[in-house]
Formats: sequence, structure tokens, C-alpha cells
Amino acid sequence: MAKKKLTITIDNGRAEAIEGLVSSSAAGPGSVSAWIEDAVAAKLEQAERAQRALDWIVARAQAEHPGEWEKALEAVRASDERHGFTSGGEGQSAA
Repeated sequence: MAKKKLTITIDNGRAEAIEGLVSSSAAGPGSVSAWIEDAVAAKLEQAERAQRALDWIVARAQAEHPGEWEKALEAVRASDERHGFTSGGEGQSAA
């Protein structure tokens, strides 16, 4: 897999904790980059699972209560506008 070098800024305490975990790993010293990549992969998988669950809920709500779903979605959009939130695009999970 191709790699891309990034520069990140992280809290000193967290950076030291990561370095400590990496250096004291039971598997032997590792790389901070590999540790962070594993953490990011886990977070991305969590976000993907959450999106799939949200898509399922939206599809079920639309199928079971299509008119109510549209009313609820419009109420959320109106609330977002009042609070200055902007939509990242249209779609099932826009709410």
C-alpha cells in the first residue's frame, strides 16, 4: 500500500504516552507511525460502522414513515440553519 507522509500536531502528554506504549510493547519496540496508523484504521472502521448503522436507520424510517421522515428532516435542516450549521451535502444521512 502506498504511504503518504503527514505532519501532525498532538498534545505533549499524548505523544509521550504513545512513545511509552510503543517502546514497552510486548512485541518489542515498534514505530510510532505504525501505532498511529493502527489507531487511525480502528477509528475509520468505527466511523464506517456508524455510517452503515445510520444508513440502515434512515432507510427503515423512510420506508416505514416516508411523510414523517421528510418532516423530521426538514425540521433538522431548519434547526441547523438557525444554529449556523451548514450541510456537507445532500444525502440520506444529512440529518
